[in-house]
Amino acid sequence: MRQRIIFGLVSVWTAYFSMPTLAYACSVCWAGDTGPTADAFNWSVIFLMAAPYTVVGSIAGWLFYTHRRSAAKHEKKEKNETAKGLVHLTWNPKESGR
Repeated sequence: MRQRIIFGLVSVWTAYFSMPTLAYACSVCWAGDTGPTADAFNWSVIFLMAAPYTVVGSIAGWLFYTHRRSAAKHEKKEKNETAKGLVHLTWNPKESGR
């Protein structure tokens, strides 16, 4: 008896969800290919596709900016250090014996 009830519920559930009106899964199926609803679905797909690229591009831009800033800071520091403690060594052929 219990198996019959479960079988009946599963078959009613399957029949209910296989109806054509409930099977419309995309915007074109139930809204048509033109109109404001279809345009809204199209724009939402574009935004959903662009979101990961925006996030990755923002992270890459931030990494590039910090790398350039660090390199410029390091170059400036190196330039200041070499200007203070710079010792000019020249090659003197008389002292080297060559």
